[in-house]
Amino acid sequence: MRLVLGLVAGLVAAVTMLSASETSAAEIDCGKAAAGIERLICKDPELRSLDSQLAAAFAGAMDRSNHPAEVRQAQLAWLKTRDTCASDAVCMGSLYRERIVTLSALSDEPPVCSGSTTPEVDSCAAEYARRADRELARYVAAARKRLSDEAKDDSNGRSSQDALSQFDKSQATWVAYRKAECEAVYSWWSDGTIRGAMSQDCWLEVTKSRTAAILSSWLQFMDSTPPLMPPPAVK
Repeated sequence: MRLVLGLVAGLVAAVTMLSASETSAAEIDCGKAAAGIERLICKDPELRSLDSQLAAAFAGAMDRSNHPAEVRQAQLAWLKTRDTCASDAVCMGSLYRERIVTLSALSDEPPVCSGSTTPEVDSCAAEYARRADRELARYVAAARKRLSDEAKDDSNGRSSQDALSQFDKSQATWVAYRKAECEAVYSWWSDGTIRGAMSQDCWLEVTKSRTAAILSSWLQFMDSTPPLMPPPAVK
């Protein structure tokens, strides 16, 4: 039970709000775009969405890597390669898609996962659950940003503002559901040493399911424009 409650502490604020700096480490700020490459990306809806996906994939890779400095250096090198495409949007789109796949696949085992005792297994499961929490927070932030940005458009302001309010309510309801569900799982397995791992597995799977649902419902477009976020990481 302590493992589940420990993850709950402070979670609502972390999941419903995420600072812009955490989600835009590799993303172009189109309001300040100056270079020709940046202006090209900002004017092209497909490239702009791919740039948003790349920023999320980069943030996720940094979070899952045991060597984030190496990930950052590789990203800087990739940016130089991207810039060689100049005004070729097809070239750039291809590079973006390849890089997003590479970053999304990066997932090092947490250092705490080296042991095999019950406390060590529980600690490992808890760290994977925290990873899933942080990933979910990035998707929640992206959905809220999209709705907030669209609410500034007078033609769609009221409906987007209402949708944002309903989204926040649904997220808070979901957080309460996850807590109740995984506490119930813990209670069911309370007579065995596996109870901690089972509750953490519950937390992980329910969280990843929510992340996928947000991508599907809130971050897609009606046309062929790529979604604003990449598929969630496998681990």
